[in-house]
Amino acid sequence: MPATLPVIPRREGEYWTARQRQMHSLHYVVSYRAAFKPELPDYFIRKFTKAGQVVGDPFCGRGTTVLQANILGRYAYANDINPFAVWLTRTKTNPVPLSEVCAFLATIDWEGSVAEKYPPELLLFYHPKTLQELLILKKRIRETKSPAACFVALLAVSRLHGHSPGFFSVYTMPQFSVPPKAQYRINRKRRQVPEYRPVAPRLLAKAKAALQDNLVAGIRRMSTHNCYTRRDARALREWQNECIDLIVTSPPFLNKVDYITNNWLEHWFLDIDPETFRSEMLQTNSLKEWQDYMGSFLQEVARVLKPGGICVIEAGDVLYRTQKINLDEIIAAALAAAGCRVLRPVEVLVQRQNFSKIAHCFAVTNNSKGTNTQRMLVLQKK
Repeated sequence: MPATLPVIPRREGEYWTARQRQMHSLHYVVSYRAAFKPELPDYFIRKFTKAGQVVGDPFCGRGTTVLQANILGRYAYANDINPFAVWLTRTKTNPVPLSEVCAFLATIDWEGSVAEKYPPELLLFYHPKTLQELLILKKRIRETKSPAACFVALLAVSRLHGHSPGFFSVYTMPQFSVPPKAQYRINRKRRQVPEYRPVAPRLLAKAKAALQDNLVAGIRRMSTHNCYTRRDARALREWQNECIDLIVTSPPFLNKVDYITNNWLEHWFLDIDPETFRSEMLQTNSLKEWQDYMGSFLQEVARVLKPGGICVIEAGDVLYRTQKINLDEIIAAALAAAGCRVLRPVEVLVQRQNFSKIAHCFAVTNNSKGTNTQRMLVLQKK
């Protein structure tokens, strides 16, 4: 890190509620590791943009920023190197009414048969009859490819694994796909065997929950103007020069989350081959490599932002080689090292609050272990 860096004002507080599930119901349709709450982009979108302006997220993850932008009447650009993330974002921002979900489900012959081969370890999670219904659903979705079929696929992905009878699987983690060996140990410890769980009623129940806050027509109307890309965030080719009013994003925190292993069940259901993009993912143990990447990324941010535009990067504190480091400081150092004078650090906002149930699953305790704070580095283009 450079010896001298500009002093960036820092403010601490609770800028949005710590309570769970306070925003639009579509935000909670799928769990995703390391995803920020929709209150975060909502805060910055309302503060820095007006209706009809453009919000971007170069690391779109589960699409939280993009969906909230559309809900608030803004257009959006979404990007991620992970095709699952781009698919999630595109599908969440193209919801269909409950009537269309019901109509699609009515076309499926759940007693049919499918010859598709499947990984045998899936039987650690699903009863054979449940698995057969999932294979039938997969086939029907592939054949149809309609907006309703895509949205039903999203609902199915949301029910693939979890800890309650509302999921297709036996008891497991809802936030990520447990590796088969770990699931074998869970089954053995809990003395559990997958029971038959019909697919259709669980899809319908999830559809009702996801669509309960409505706004389907408005979200779809805004999302028709969205741009969805799958690129390295350092080379956003389809993003034109000075086309973005606000960026709200969160890059991968070094190698703290394995986005490929953690989504292996989702990849199976959606026929995504991780080997097609594994080498492109930003998952590294090297702080220098991560900082160099961020320096190049910030130069691309400077290109796509409009003059006066804002970039908010959420980057918490992590444990690196036994030492706690604040990633916002590493990003500020990367900006200085890249010589990117067009972007000016404005402030760092530190959101302090109690952790969610997801954090508790991983034994993260406030201000002592893991990623303990949300630190938002606010940059502005001159």
